[in-house]
Amino acid sequence: MKKLRPLQMTLMLLSLFLSVFFIEPCHGQVPPRGILGRPSPPLNVDSWVMLPPGHTVPELKEMRGKVVYLYCFQSWCPGCHSQGFPTLQNLIEQFNGIDDVVFLAVQTAFEGHGTNTPAAAISTAKRYSLDIPIGHDGSVGKRSSVMQTYRTGGTPWTIIIGKDGVVRYNDFHVTPKRGAEIIKQLQSQPIPEQVSVKVLEPVQTLPLSRGGQDVIGKPMIPLAFDGIIETTTAPKRIPDKTKTQPITVYRWWTNTCPHCEASLPAFEQLRQKYESKGVRFVAVYHPKPPREITVTEAATMAREMGFEGPVALDQDWSLLRQAYLDRGNRVATSVTFVVDGQGRIRFLHPGPVFFASDEPQHIRENDDYQRLDQSIKTLLSERPDGHSQPQPGSNQPDS
Repeated sequence: MKKLRPLQMTLMLLSLFLSVFFIEPCHGQVPPRGILGRPSPPLNVDSWVMLPPGHTVPELKEMRGKVVYLYCFQSWCPGCHSQGFPTLQNLIEQFNGIDDVVFLAVQTAFEGHGTNTPAAAISTAKRYSLDIPIGHDGSVGKRSSVMQTYRTGGTPWTIIIGKDGVVRYNDFHVTPKRGAEIIKQLQSQPIPEQVSVKVLEPVQTLPLSRGGQDVIGKPMIPLAFDGIIETTTAPKRIPDKTKTQPITVYRWWTNTCPHCEASLPAFEQLRQKYESKGVRFVAVYHPKPPREITVTEAATMAREMGFEGPVALDQDWSLLRQAYLDRGNRVATSVTFVVDGQGRIRFLHPGPVFFASDEPQHIRENDDYQRLDQSIKTLLSERPDGHSQPQPGSNQPDS
């Protein structure tokens, strides 16, 4: 065997290193935070620790017609002190005495609970001579409700809500100049008559760590199935005056998947519960491996597994790839989408399984089923008579 020279050995080792660590490309990006373009959820703050004279507990539904600047902080956060609070002070001074601009601050504690206490929030507010409502939210064992419903990325975090109650800005950092520009722009916008004064309850999504949550808030792709077989019982028609499509729940499944076998009966339970209310359920078959198959064969397998509703066919996975798989790393193909009346994805279950159960070993499966159930209820509640108007910018991701 020929002895390798030192330079040859070095190059060989370098090549091996590169092949091990860099042969696979990096797919996807960190999903965007916030709920840009979505109606602002209620502020279920643990406690409002400082309310200046004349102020009551802030209720966003009572602030329609005003621009709301909501600042989230932690008392020990360096960025809050170097950027967030100085910007807040500057903007309060710029818009002092203007009735249609409201400033709020909430300590969204997610770490250092021994330091980021309600008392620390009060002390921090006094340090900056703030004369606005100050809240504290989050404690050991209890996540901040504001962080969950507004999907904030940490602190400092700024949320600016328009007069129509829709979130128009959310990010870690905003300069005084940019903040003033946004506020003035929103001040000049009239409240659209078609926007209901009702504050919609946010759909409680799964944690980002579960994967796939980056598609929430985005439009569902047009779905041209290879074939579809309808159920014999037609869902209740949505009145034409709503000018919207039915809320639709899609579940991709296959017959070689034990998780699908466990989930399809649960999917059928939801169909029986909500189809009469106008919700449409479609079980989309994707064969493993991809191959030609008739929709009749797929429907027969679905009936054998316990689902009696519409069955569609995605035999080469092209729709699944376009709607989900090609957007980043995914853990399963048995994905479930809940799509609202404007065609936006509002809830996503990334698979592989969900079903109702009261057994301790199936806590996660039951929790996922309950969240899916609740997401449908929430979308139905957005319809006073069955409909909520689409919000401007609602196709923005909320991740």
